[in-house]
Amino acid sequence: MDPLRIRNGKERRETMGNRIARIILGIVIGIAALIGIYLVLPGSIKHPLQEWFQSTFQSAKHELAETYKKAKVPGFDVTFGTMLEKAGDGSSWIVDVIDESEDGSSGTYEVYAYAQKVDLALEPENGQDNQVNYSKAEIEIQFNVQKKNGSPVTTSYIIRVDDVPQSDHYRSEILKCLGRRAGGK
Repeated sequence: MDPLRIRNGKERRETMGNRIARIILGIVIGIAALIGIYLVLPGSIKHPLQEWFQSTFQSAKHELAETYKKAKVPGFDVTFGTMLEKAGDGSSWIVDVIDESEDGSSGTYEVYAYAQKVDLALEPENGQDNQVNYSKAEIEIQFNVQKKNGSPVTTSYIIRVDDVPQSDHYRSEILKCLGRRAGGK
């Protein structure tokens, strides 16, 4: 055996090992960068991505979101899905699992509905003089859901405008405003 040949072969293997390590490191850094970018995205981009992911890979969550999209808005002949689609520029529906049984027939969930760039004009609450107006706001409706034997039941809901929870009066006013805009009676 020629010692020069072995030495050259060994150098070649070390170089190949360095290349593989650099490729793996590059992939890890690339994935970390993508995750970092995703975390800082605004809701108008992040929420539709989450909805797409759930509709593609998590059918149980997607079905629960669809149930709430098709639910009628109290006091109007319009669904929540239609109401939010007509409210502004796009809507998204996402489900978070809080607690779930192994078979998925019961549990606690939060269903989030989002609409971006919504303009609102709300009647004032008792004791206030001026109408409350929002321009290009983000609306979030959070349905707190208990599922028993496969049937979801809403235990409560919260409406936020630009991340600010609204009082009972303004929740009602927001639903009235958006319901009328969607053509509900």
